[in-house]
Amino acid sequence: MRGRPWSWITGRPRLTDGLVVAFSLAVGVGGAVGLFFRGSFTPALVLFVVLESLPLWWRRRYPVLVLGLIAGADVVRWALGFSNEPSGPALVFAVYAVSVYGRSSARLVVAGIAIALIVTAVALLLLGEFPVSRDLIPAGALSLVGWVIGDYVRSRRQFFGELEARHQKDREQAAEEERLRIARELHDVVAHNVSVMAIQAGAARVSGNSSQEALESIEKSARATLSELNKMLGVLRKSPGAPELTPQPSLGDIDAVLKTARDAGLQATLKVTGQPRALPAAVHLSAYRIVQEAITNVLKHANASRVEVVVDYQTDAVALTISDNGSGATEVPSIGHGLIGMRERVEIFGGHLGTGSSSLGGFTVRARLPSNT
Repeated sequence: MRGRPWSWITGRPRLTDGLVVAFSLAVGVGGAVGLFFRGSFTPALVLFVVLESLPLWWRRRYPVLVLGLIAGADVVRWALGFSNEPSGPALVFAVYAVSVYGRSSARLVVAGIAIALIVTAVALLLLGEFPVSRDLIPAGALSLVGWVIGDYVRSRRQFFGELEARHQKDREQAAEEERLRIARELHDVVAHNVSVMAIQAGAARVSGNSSQEALESIEKSARATLSELNKMLGVLRKSPGAPELTPQPSLGDIDAVLKTARDAGLQATLKVTGQPRALPAAVHLSAYRIVQEAITNVLKHANASRVEVVVDYQTDAVALTISDNGSGATEVPSIGHGLIGMRERVEIFGGHLGTGSSSLGGFTVRARLPSNT
């Protein structure tokens, strides 16, 4: 019920319970006051109003017990000859609480009793027992209405609960798949670097330009590291469609991503600030993937005609800003799997990812990747 006038009430269950108790008291007391002016007031009515209203405060935690107390008070009131006096909406609220919060067995029993009351009242009416029927029909009919409304609310809550659980599961699965993808790419980066180290060390040993024993140790260590790395992370390549060991892209390849955007009809620009410098391969790769995913989101969701990418080389980090002038990306942060992947990449390096409105009039993604990790 977000965005509706009563949303501030639905998020405060104890406040709702207080309002229910107050409403029941107000209706009961109002009926008693009306009887007082008509000359048929009985002080005991106030006691019954209180006994039937106050237990509603605990209707969520003890729905069956609360219903039993209120129904018992109603029976006693009827037995004492107050059957023609208004009992208030307490019984309906109690039946509703059982229907929403009670167990399945209790819910079925309450529904059966409500139906039985109506059937009994109709039978007595046919037999000419009008006074008894006049008391049973309202109690049974209103109880059944309360049960039906409660059953609808319960079903609706279960539906949205399952929907939210599925949505959360999808998000977790997307995050896990993205972590596996990142791990595969980082595996490629590390494996490539270690392979180069092993080749260089082996070449130096063969040429005899350095201590053979030291170079041989470097070569063995590098090859052993590469072997262990392949054993630990190679299982990640068992998933279908896993990328092969190929050179990974870097910030220097962003023009290729922008070319794709331009081919799609966007006015794409790249601005580089600060002093470009060598960055760790993993940072280069993650920065490239963040820009690539942001551009993909623009193409899919933004309805934009312009996108601007800013790469800022800072002292200890590289900052990325991707902005567009579209109008359809406002919901991407909440439901898009692309931002899940960006956030996973940024968190690996202890960086920060932010989103918001763009100075171009659309959506902006801002990411900061520390370069000293």
